[in-house]
Amino acid sequence: MTTTPRYIIGIDVGGTFTDLLAFDTATDQLLSAKVPSLPGAQWQGVLGALAELEIPFEAIRAFVHGTTIATNALLERKGARTALVTTKGFRDVIEIGKGRRLTGGIFDTTWQREPPLVPRDRRFEIDERTTADGSVLKEVALADIEQLAQLLRDQDIETIAVAFLNSYVNATNEQAVVAALGARLQGIPITQSARLIPERGEFERTSTAVLNAYLAPVVRKYLRTLAGVLSERGIRAPVNIMGSNGGAMTLDIAAEQCVATFLSGPVGGVGGAIRVSEQADIRDVITFDMGGTSTDVALVKNLMPRMSHDNQIDAYPLRYPQLDIHTIGAGGGSIVWIGADQTLQIGPRSAGALPGPACYGRGGTEPTISDANLLLGRLSSDRALAGGLQLDLAAARAAFDTLATAAGTDDLSALANAAIAVAVAKMAGAVREVSVHRGFDPRDFALVAFGGAGPMHGFLVAEELGMARVIVPRYPGHLSALGQMVADARRDFVKAWGGRLSTVALDDLRAEAETLRREGEAQLTADGIAVARHRHEFVLDMRYAGQSFTLPVAWRPADPDFTALRQSFDAAHEETFGYADRTNEAEIVNIRLVSIGEVDKPALNFAPDAQSAPTPRRRKVWFGGWTDTAIYDRADLPVGFVFSGPAIIEEAGGTSIVPPGWTVRVHESGAMIGELPE
Repeated sequence: MTTTPRYIIGIDVGGTFTDLLAFDTATDQLLSAKVPSLPGAQWQGVLGALAELEIPFEAIRAFVHGTTIATNALLERKGARTALVTTKGFRDVIEIGKGRRLTGGIFDTTWQREPPLVPRDRRFEIDERTTADGSVLKEVALADIEQLAQLLRDQDIETIAVAFLNSYVNATNEQAVVAALGARLQGIPITQSARLIPERGEFERTSTAVLNAYLAPVVRKYLRTLAGVLSERGIRAPVNIMGSNGGAMTLDIAAEQCVATFLSGPVGGVGGAIRVSEQADIRDVITFDMGGTSTDVALVKNLMPRMSHDNQIDAYPLRYPQLDIHTIGAGGGSIVWIGADQTLQIGPRSAGALPGPACYGRGGTEPTISDANLLLGRLSSDRALAGGLQLDLAAARAAFDTLATAAGTDDLSALANAAIAVAVAKMAGAVREVSVHRGFDPRDFALVAFGGAGPMHGFLVAEELGMARVIVPRYPGHLSALGQMVADARRDFVKAWGGRLSTVALDDLRAEAETLRREGEAQLTADGIAVARHRHEFVLDMRYAGQSFTLPVAWRPADPDFTALRQSFDAAHEETFGYADRTNEAEIVNIRLVSIGEVDKPALNFAPDAQSAPTPRRRKVWFGGWTDTAIYDRADLPVGFVFSGPAIIEEAGGTSIVPPGWTVRVHESGAMIGELPE
């Protein structure tokens, strides 16, 4: 009997839990599962989540997966043995870098720069040269390639990055070396810098190519394993990977562009938050995704997330388009500890999935944020969490007893409350990073709280920032999986081209843009997406004459002249930096194209089934003192129901904590919208 494919799957693999959402297109039913992640074997968590829902593998219609495999491999320095091939005289660029510190504080006198991922004895030079205008002064000699190939064999190199000076203008020499090495060293991944990111910025482009090469064998092995395991179990649906740019991509693209997967999990949460905010008719939000290991925040203006092209991953520059997400090491599993100066510290070390927080009863003994919430009555030891996990209050108390001894106190409630206050301050700082530091006032935005621990702390973070509105979506612990499930395919392209608006020709700009558009159309078509479902959007990187930094400005090729473009740039500059230099020349630096391939999206209905106002349970919860608090089940809250804090709302995959002073209304979309009266 043939099973008709009917399930659209979104899976987010986090550091602590693997979340799965499955939409049944035959019944419009949404199924969810949450199972512990398995470090080093993420694909097993994927299979475990599918097995928990008892979904027939052959009934899966589409499958989008968010993974942390690239990020973990870099943070743990478990990438491959990498070589760098570069222009003669420039092999030390990757080590010299620039004066800006990417890690450590400027007043840290003991600071040392992280060593490059490719040590000097594995950086090789080729006698070639391309000028800044693209002219080839010296071609690559075949004898040099033969000698280089042997050196790479002798060093047992597993992966190679090729980055030549000015290759972003003319990649002829770079392409020649990649082709020649590929023929002589078959099976070894080779990353060509200008193919990966054809932009000026020698150090950043080289760093990005090295990152991609360093991770390529690890990511490719994982993707091959995942595809093989799914295929063995009868899954014939296309498998896509969530990209850092907010779109889905094929396994082949993900294997070639490994650096495009660094934010694979967090961007799904931003996509899900945008969908929820749109349903709630709120267009300006800051997403607050707190899981077990980390917290990710991003700013969304008019339902459009901010993009960033100049990024860093750990201690290394990354010139690649990704959502402007700021991550800190503060999650439900973050360890609470006493610093050398006797101050209370949170993270970045986490208890992770195994052993997990002490209250998980899996062998953890160190105090965490989850243990603090359990001690304050904000989590219940009587109600099982995801996967049937029953929290152990005695274990949490024992962990904090040890911390209390180190802190010189016997008041566990005050100590647990202080730990949460420190965590909230850190997370509020992350929100300021994506708002205040970008020229936005967080008070003009609503906070979308999700992730396994987001709704527990979202209201407190909002209070810290003076924000007066919080949105808690349905299935908050699965919102990243939701974002992956509804993600369109996306391809990003860039062309280093431009000049001052007074000298460049509009027709020349249109011609360059059309060349990019055709490339985007070809790639989306190759991915199996019909042309009728393509959407192409152009952005120009612009700056005032004399500036070194740029701002992205949307541009329409149909515009009759540059008037609207110049006005948009001045407005963006004023919004970001507080002023606009309208008397100065403006210039174009790069042309960027975003090509979107729209996919079928499930018509999700999150409105609750409950019809009448519920009668809450009650228990004592700490809010500056032990307070009688209403406890609701999320499924029992009907549309239009209004309640005030203090209150706790429990549901599968998340617990929402509403402090005193807040009023919460259940929106017709199913989201809870909390407001703090003026």
